[in-house]
Amino acid sequence: MDNIMKTATIWLLYLLSACLILWAFLPDIRTVSLGIASGLAVSAMNAFLLRRRVGMIAEAAMQEKARRKGIGFGSRIASVLLLAMIAYRYPDIINMPAALSGTMIMPFLILAAAIMHTMKENSSGKG
Repeated sequence: MDNIMKTATIWLLYLLSACLILWAFLPDIRTVSLGIASGLAVSAMNAFLLRRRVGMIAEAAMQEKARRKGIGFGSRIASVLLLAMIAYRYPDIINMPAALSGTMIMPFLILAAAIMHTMKENSSGKG
């Protein structure tokens, strides 16, 4: 899981740097590029929160404790809602559709990284 997240994070940083370069050099699409960049940042934060939560659940399952903690989904939704409220308040700075679409990119990057790592493992001659 760590290799998959590391690969997805590297791809995310490439996308984030491309958005910031577009923001710097193309003033016509500044709101869109900043919206995508802020959405990517929120998406990365949500992915790391989810990764931490899955690790905590796996650790609790190994210890056979049925202890539940609770605001994982709420904090991830709250971060997206905060971004939407900021984009709604400042539409001349952040484009809301771009920001909301940027929040959906990290799960697809994780999926692509997992497929890549699975194909690499299967083609290495093991089993």
